[in-house]
Amino acid sequence: MYQTKAVPVNASQVVVSFAKPIVMSWKVTAALAMLGMYAACRPAKPTPATSLTILTGGTGGSFYPLGEELARIYNRAIPGMRATAQSTVASVFNVLAIEQGKAEVAFTQADVAYLAYSRGTESWGFPHGRLRGMAVLWVNTVQLVVRRDSDIHKVSDLHGRLVGVGSKASGTEISSRTVIEGHGMKYGDVIPEFLSFSEVVSRMQARTLDAGFVVASYPVSAVSEMNAAFGIRLISITPDAANRIRTEYPFMRPVTIPRNTYTGQIGDIETVGIDNILICRADLPEQLVYRLTSTFFDSLPILAQADLGAALIDPEQGPATPIPLHPGAARFYREREILR
Repeated sequence: MYQTKAVPVNASQVVVSFAKPIVMSWKVTAALAMLGMYAACRPAKPTPATSLTILTGGTGGSFYPLGEELARIYNRAIPGMRATAQSTVASVFNVLAIEQGKAEVAFTQADVAYLAYSRGTESWGFPHGRLRGMAVLWVNTVQLVVRRDSDIHKVSDLHGRLVGVGSKASGTEISSRTVIEGHGMKYGDVIPEFLSFSEVVSRMQARTLDAGFVVASYPVSAVSEMNAAFGIRLISITPDAANRIRTEYPFMRPVTIPRNTYTGQIGDIETVGIDNILICRADLPEQLVYRLTSTFFDSLPILAQADLGAALIDPEQGPATPIPLHPGAARFYREREILR
């Protein structure tokens, strides 16, 4: 190897001379070789850790066991993932936590997500613009329960009665209020009792509650428990009321609870249902949400073992969220030709 030197003599002449070959010493050669071996053998830079909080619901509901299993799946499938499931009071709490940046992923009801995104909730009266959809899950069915010997036979009979409407600011409460108002009543026409499903069971058994709303995929263990203990009836929602409800909230859908779903149920019960959905924060990276969505659907058989509701999830319905999809989720559905 040779080097050249350019030495100016005058404006018209340049003298070029050749230097001696550069010869590396054996020490330099050995050092460079060792450096190359180190670079080749050095382990790859680890993937930066990604913390992911998944907001679920009460420990007795469907969201919590599903969220716990989903966190375990994410931790196994995605390098650097540190996902944890957190029990909450569910839907309304979850959308506000996502809006405030306190979590990344959450389960909620479609009606709660829609109302929060479009105009806010009682907890936070401003549009929740950071909410984005990931997937539609399964339908939560509105089940209005009374004792079998009750004189309540229709929703309008709830006037002046003690009614379990779910925990305060929960998805069940919002659905209960929607059904009551859909029958031409005011929410204040009933005496709302803010109770969990288990509290509805104990209060109904003690005859200190006239009726209770249970919003979940049927059959619900709480309803089966009441039925075994003292016998229950389900109250149907009239077709006219269902149409009024769906006019204002088109994402709610008619649902029929088939006869014999619960022991002694001799006829079909007409009611309405609300989709459960999986949501995330708008500012999450597209690639991350794409991976979360893909892993979620790939893992449905495992998730169904944690909660039977997961067995009802239809990927074809996945993108039909009532709020905008996250770009990462939208990319997943486009690649599978579900969303165009």
